[in-house]
Amino acid sequence: MIFTGDFAQLPPIRGEGASLYGRHIGQKTTMKTAQDQALGKSLWHQVTNVVILRQNMRQREQSTEDGYLRTALENLRYNACTQKDLQFLDSRVTSMMKGRTSVTEKGFRNVSVITSWNVHKDETNRLGSIRFANETGQQLTDFYSEDSLRRIANKHPNDISEDQWHRRKLIHLKEISDDTDLKIPGKLSLCIGLPVMIRRNAATELGITKGQEGTVYAWQSCKGSKGQQVLDTLFVTLFEGLPLNVVPLGPTKNRVCVNLPNNRRTMITREQVEVLPNFAMTDYASQGKTRPFNVVDLHKCKTHQSLYTWLSRSASAAGTIILQGLSEGLKYKITKGASGALRQEFHELELLDEITGLRFEGTLPSNITGLTRNELIMAYRKHSLDKTSRPS
Repeated sequence: MIFTGDFAQLPPIRGEGASLYGRHIGQKTTMKTAQDQALGKSLWHQVTNVVILRQNMRQREQSTEDGYLRTALENLRYNACTQKDLQFLDSRVTSMMKGRTSVTEKGFRNVSVITSWNVHKDETNRLGSIRFANETGQQLTDFYSEDSLRRIANKHPNDISEDQWHRRKLIHLKEISDDTDLKIPGKLSLCIGLPVMIRRNAATELGITKGQEGTVYAWQSCKGSKGQQVLDTLFVTLFEGLPLNVVPLGPTKNRVCVNLPNNRRTMITREQVEVLPNFAMTDYASQGKTRPFNVVDLHKCKTHQSLYTWLSRSASAAGTIILQGLSEGLKYKITKGASGALRQEFHELELLDEITGLRFEGTLPSNITGLTRNELIMAYRKHSLDKTSRPS
């Protein structure tokens, strides 16, 4: 089994404490979740063959600016940006000044902005869709989800609780809530050519995967159970570099948790095509992408890992644009150094990479063995210490 990943990028949703290198995992095992985390970390520490890929395959340009970008990313991995790195990042902030790059330039038109919060992503997508429709002389067509409730038995048939009233009202509203845990929209506003992002793995062999980008080609619609217009099939043209065809996407049913107007939550079944307008995406959705034109909004940037993820999507320094600039708080965040747990994980992986290289070359001494990471590293350090302490 082969694992790939980069601990310099985003940790799990719950932060460093839930990551494989978190130091609190295994301290309390009274809950099943804590037990599962301890088992996961135990399995991870049995992985002793490590190969660190060091050649940068994304930023291949050789200009001076690209050298600054690569250096800044290397330092950002360890949350140790220098003053020179900060000056370079400031130089990539959008500006209308002569000699500076601006987000208004043609190459950045309709490029999805990477941002931190879903609420910022949703509003950017809403405004971007309106602008795109106006610029192309089209009208946005609204397609609503097909929502249904689970029956709840009442002790008194004539009594309707406040929750049930809100639930029933929610289902009959045309402005169906998008505030769900799975981020499946209650309403999609589309037009031909609109940039969209696929939000589920439909057919990996055709490139129809979660996070894949494309544009609206056509659609087939029908009437829903409440008279609303719903999508029957959405046809999406995939971007260049993927199979040259138009792929169909149908609606799927999901159990989602919706926030009610009375600040309570309820479960409903939502049927909707899982796509979103693609004028903005979150940092998690950006992972794994290579972007020739990379626009990032640093407002509300949470951690150095988030900023590293955003900026490392760039294929070049010239194609990188920063919105709103670096606040003093963010500058402090990316210069204060990584946590001890993350530094230790990096250090141990470097040692395991060194041991794996010696094993591959056939020069690893036979006494350096271990079933777990700690055993192997301790044996390697003991051998190295014995070797340096011997008289010459």
